[in-house]
Amino acid sequence: MTAESDNINALAERQIEAIRHALTERRQASSMSMSELGRKVGVSPSMISQIERGQTLPSVGTLFALAAALGVTVDAFLTPPEPKEADEADAPRSVVEAHEAAVQAASGPVREPIEAMPGPAREGMYVVRHDQRASVPIRGGVTWERLTPRSLEDVEFLELDYAPYAESDDELYRHPGIEMVLILEGRFEIHVGFETYALEVGDSMLFPSSLPHRYVNPTGERSRAVTVILRDAVGSAGGASPSEPPEVAPAEAEPPSPDKEE
Repeated sequence: MTAESDNINALAERQIEAIRHALTERRQASSMSMSELGRKVGVSPSMISQIERGQTLPSVGTLFALAAALGVTVDAFLTPPEPKEADEADAPRSVVEAHEAAVQAASGPVREPIEAMPGPAREGMYVVRHDQRASVPIRGGVTWERLTPRSLEDVEFLELDYAPYAESDDELYRHPGIEMVLILEGRFEIHVGFETYALEVGDSMLFPSSLPHRYVNPTGERSRAVTVILRDAVGSAGGASPSEPPEVAPAEAEPPSPDKEE
């Protein structure tokens, strides 16, 4: 077994442990039994038990349902990257300190170059290196990687990695928000309601996440996409939520008949 394989296996074990720990901790903090959580999510208590023991992974739909039932976002289940070893002098400062330094550098004399500010401090605020992404493995050969340095309140910015023939879920699922997708590699079939959309590299799509949907990689090759999920923008992407009747424009006033008196 190569060193790269060892690293991949170690990462997978750490990710599974992170999901297991996050689910157990948040369920217990909510004083919720496995049976109660299972009812809320729509899975058996044994499935909750298997996830908490690290014996199985949740599907995408189950992950969203778990987050909703526990009052958190799916970001709560992402594994932070392994911290890099660094000398104390080179260690990145806190976000607050880095921001203050950035403001000071920007407002200082023009002759002072921005390079005078240590790179790691700025980089930690804005940049995510490819090998330093927070990530979560999902059942069926799906991996999510967060593309922002930290969790954001109203938006998810993720890269989706689907193994050959991987599916986000066996069934359609939905969650609040609006979803935007750009295909980077391979092909995806995105099911939304009763429709199926075939997307290839360079194709993009927008749809309300409140509509039942799921992702499928129909190929024998890896497929990747970037997605942005706006959590609080339900139903404003060209379609009403299926739980709400569509808005009906008020009827225009009927013009007076010419043979009637005003």
